[in-house]
Amino acid sequence: MENWTLHDLRRTLATNLGRRQVLPHVIEHILNHKAASLTDIGEIYDLYSNVKEKREVLQMWSNHIEWLIKQAADDALAA
Repeated sequence: MENWTLHDLRRTLATNLGRRQVLPHVIEHILNHKAASLTDIGEIYDLYSNVKEKREVLQMWSNHIEWLIKQAADDALAA
């Protein structure tokens, strides 16, 4: 892969989480983005950090990456 950046990893993560029906606001929290729809007042009143949701989603993503690595290793052994 040529000309990729670390930002491409963030985009890949966000795209794949969306594909897995992760709620957009949880993806935004994982990416540490400020939601466009959240006003300054909303930021003051909504202090929920989505820690539980982020942990579950990131564990799901970790499991997926581990599966991909295992598949690649199995394919290499079979070749």
